[in-house]
Amino acid sequence: MKFNMDNPFIQFLARVGDIILANFLFIVCSLPIVTAGAALTGLNKVTQDIAFGEQPSLLRGFFGAFKENFRQATIAWLIILLFFVGMIFNVMIVSFYCTGVVEQVLRWVLYLIMALMLGIASHLFPLIVRYENPLKQHFINATVLAIVKLPRTLVMMLLIVLPFALAYISLPIFFRTLVFWIALGFGFSSYASSNLLVPVFRKIEESDDA
Repeated sequence: MKFNMDNPFIQFLARVGDIILANFLFIVCSLPIVTAGAALTGLNKVTQDIAFGEQPSLLRGFFGAFKENFRQATIAWLIILLFFVGMIFNVMIVSFYCTGVVEQVLRWVLYLIMALMLGIASHLFPLIVRYENPLKQHFINATVLAIVKLPRTLVMMLLIVLPFALAYISLPIFFRTLVFWIALGFGFSSYASSNLLVPVFRKIEESDDA
């Protein structure tokens, strides 16, 4: 029995298989925590290649991006991680020392700042994977894209927070879908975001070539 590799269903299964493997590699490579940024670049490399219709070696693509972007991605990840830890600490201080309207206003200001950083982070690692720039320039470009491409940014942010929001809203539903999040969740989120960024990157690259 011989499978037709041009069959759309076979191609779909192959694509899902690649995303599942990339998801597994991301989880394993993120276990030391400090390497999560580099693992994100590996995951984004794989899902960007799939979204752009390219078919390089999955393992070579993942670990190539992991190694090539390790320094930049690790610094970026630690900056973002420390930022959110600090902001959560600020929310706790506000809750402890403030009450009433003042507490609510300060809380929402902090939440909006965290949302902005999440939007920046959703663009940052895909940019690190695709373009060679100093980290400062990547942060600037990610900030501009997060604001200019706000509808796409909001969808990408939703994809990132979805499992956490689901766990907060209903733990029973979260646990029923836990297999999906472990097997495919990060890969699915990255692949969906990569598809959202394809027209953005193509427009950037066309303008650079002009």
